[in-house]
Amino acid sequence: MYECPNCGGNLRFDIASQQLACGYCNAQFSPDEITKDKDAEESRDYEVTVFTCPQCAGEIYSTDNTAAGFCSFCGASTILNSRLSREKRPDFIIPFKKTKEDCKTEYIKRVKKAVFAPKQLKNPKYIDGFRGIYMPYWVYYFAQRGFLLIKGTKDHRSGDYIITEHFDLSGNLDNYYKGLSFDASSSFADNISERIAPFDVKNMRSFTPSILSGFYADIPDVGEEIYREDAKEDVDEQTTKYLENHKKMRKYSLKFGDNPSDTYHTQCENVDLAMFPVWFMSYRNKDRVAYATVNGQTGKVVADLPVDIFKYMAGSLLLAVPLFILLNLFLTLVPSALLSGITILALVVTILYEREIKAIAKKERYEEDKGAQELFRRKKQAEAEAAAALDGMKPYVTTEKMVSKKKKGKVQWGEKTKSVIRVFCIWFIVIALRATSVFFDLFGNARLIVPAAFLVSVVFGIKSVRTAKGVQAKKGIPATVWMMTALLFATLIALIKPVSDLYYYASNIVCMAAILVTLIDLIKDYNILATRKLPQFEYRGGDDRA
Repeated sequence: MYECPNCGGNLRFDIASQQLACGYCNAQFSPDEITKDKDAEESRDYEVTVFTCPQCAGEIYSTDNTAAGFCSFCGASTILNSRLSREKRPDFIIPFKKTKEDCKTEYIKRVKKAVFAPKQLKNPKYIDGFRGIYMPYWVYYFAQRGFLLIKGTKDHRSGDYIITEHFDLSGNLDNYYKGLSFDASSSFADNISERIAPFDVKNMRSFTPSILSGFYADIPDVGEEIYREDAKEDVDEQTTKYLENHKKMRKYSLKFGDNPSDTYHTQCENVDLAMFPVWFMSYRNKDRVAYATVNGQTGKVVADLPVDIFKYMAGSLLLAVPLFILLNLFLTLVPSALLSGITILALVVTILYEREIKAIAKKERYEEDKGAQELFRRKKQAEAEAAAALDGMKPYVTTEKMVSKKKKGKVQWGEKTKSVIRVFCIWFIVIALRATSVFFDLFGNARLIVPAAFLVSVVFGIKSVRTAKGVQAKKGIPATVWMMTALLFATLIALIKPVSDLYYYASNIVCMAAILVTLIDLIKDYNILATRKLPQFEYRGGDDRA
């Protein structure tokens, strides 16, 4: 704690004034003026109180030694274990600019648009649970200096011929990129840190421990080398875009080579550890947790918003009933054509379900979170060294390649965004199929459409069953099993072609029931993607902090 020089009261960083304020005598002081004797003992370290959650092992720290009553990472209401520690001193910090009230206002604006979100997310008591946490970030500085040579071409027509001219475009490059930032904490998922960006690094100031007073901070446990190549790719990509859009370069088709870093002479000149402000809140439901984060500098909101199944199904029913009545006034469908439409709809739902299961498996393996991958690699290495020591063998180092965070040339949609789009599109597909089912005879009858849909659904159904076996969050039989069973029944009816329409109606009812079950499971899958498993930090620990 930092004491007021006037009355000895506790000083807290006041966001509005950007000063340390005393709650007793209302005096204010500059953060640079207030220090502890221990702050200067070692220039690279400083003393803090580390709080560890007994349930998930997540760790945060503060310059205050008051007890922390709940865990921001897993939402557990428990007194966190505390200990004194000396942590790596950051180089820079961006103080909070947005107050808690600003944060709550921005969050309420965001959650009001989520019609199907659980009511707990809109509860004032829940919203009041935002906690200010400084998240660690690695800040990279890159330079591109040297002779630049780029191949360019220009085409023009001459009579019946197209003539291509080749050019060597050269010059001296002198670029400097300051402040590319990547989060340095495994507890802060990469997809959240990317979406909550950017932070304005121009407003960074030299780190002073007293600025943390009244707030918490997450411990950096991911090395700066993990994101160095990603930062270099960003730099090369920005330079390429600049050259392509330069007024003197637009008339050429440019070829930059296979390795832009060599072409641009890209070099990382420095890396700093900085603390960026984030308002953080967790929503816990059984063994899953969702996060809501607000950029403490800009007010940008990023929230995991699960879907309340009851609200969604009630809303869908209210929409479906009038549409069903309206369509029946204008369309008359024969049972066989209706069966063809429903089986195609069932196939679409099966494909969406398989892709959703694959996305869940990908998330549980942390394939898009390089910080978590690095900690898993360290854990495996430590286990291998321990096993080798027991066997009297020489320890070895694992060198598993981490999955790149970026895929060039493609727009990267968030998995939760894609899930919402898929689920909502299904209902529009129902309407479209009902409206176009009269044209099915142009492509064949039910004897062709239904078996074909069944065979394709079997392929995706088997893939989803295999993937679901390795997904811890999925329990029970995958819904595609019931879908395949229903489509098998529909296929038998289509091939037998009974005289009575009752068989077709029975098959339609069975298929629609299977589709409904799969849709409900698809919403549950979305909720899995919108939340994270617990404990999240089972792999943390040791002395492997950066």
